[in-house]
Amino acid sequence: MKPKVAIVGCGIVGPALGKLLSQSGYGIIGVASRTLASAEKTAHFIGISNYTDDPLYISKDADIIFITTPDSAIKAVCEKIAKSCGLSSGSIVTHCSGALSSEILSSAHTCGAYIASLHPLQSFASVENALKIIPGSYFSFEGDKEAIPILKQIIKDLEGIELEISTEGKALYHAAASVASNFLITLMNLALDICGLIGISRSNAFKALLPLIQGSLKNIESVGIPAALTGPIARGDVEIVKSHIASLESEDPRLSYLYKILALYTINVALAKGTLKQDKANELRSILSTS
Repeated sequence: MKPKVAIVGCGIVGPALGKLLSQSGYGIIGVASRTLASAEKTAHFIGISNYTDDPLYISKDADIIFITTPDSAIKAVCEKIAKSCGLSSGSIVTHCSGALSSEILSSAHTCGAYIASLHPLQSFASVENALKIIPGSYFSFEGDKEAIPILKQIIKDLEGIELEISTEGKALYHAAASVASNFLITLMNLALDICGLIGISRSNAFKALLPLIQGSLKNIESVGIPAALTGPIARGDVEIVKSHIASLESEDPRLSYLYKILALYTINVALAKGTLKQDKANELRSILSTS
């Protein structure tokens, strides 16, 4: 028989996990949210009748308690439940934050409960979107050793892929995810800003650059990094890089600064690929390091 689950927090991840776990045979004994209206909506979505604005009404009877509130509220919610002895001994309290480790749930130990974090490595636009892309996603997890077998079973039942990390490495894990997801958007915005300097509208620039981005992603998937790297730095074309810097400096020094920082890091990738020779790398570093 699969564990009984309580869900505290009814944003995007909580309702999606509740629905998918319910479909996988887990008993969802209740959901809790800051407002009854939000909890009721999630309960109806999952297909259960028990909802509340006080997690203590559902946490005590659960084998697994998912705290899927905003990151800033996770610790306080857990402390409130633990302080009122709202956890059964041997139960598992887990959150789904990518940035925070299981340690913020340490108050649950006072009740004899185990703690963990389980993070789907995805960007969710909506509950409906989450339902579609959680299966097949990677899930990072860490926490008390007693909780790990259950987390692995949940990942399997959600048709996910395991990505075990250390508790100490959680912040670096999230930094990597932020670079891959958030900074990709920032880089695209930078490219659109540069196109704007020569009068190309953002909509046209996006349409023109999107196939290039998609092609780069396919190359990474096909041949990996650093082999997928192309362009003037990979070739050691110093004069082209100089022209980029000069043009950006004359239009917007802030964009030139960002270009230089990124180009300096790209030199390491180009050297690893083997197409950039050390003398050219030194020349590029000299150019890019000037203020």
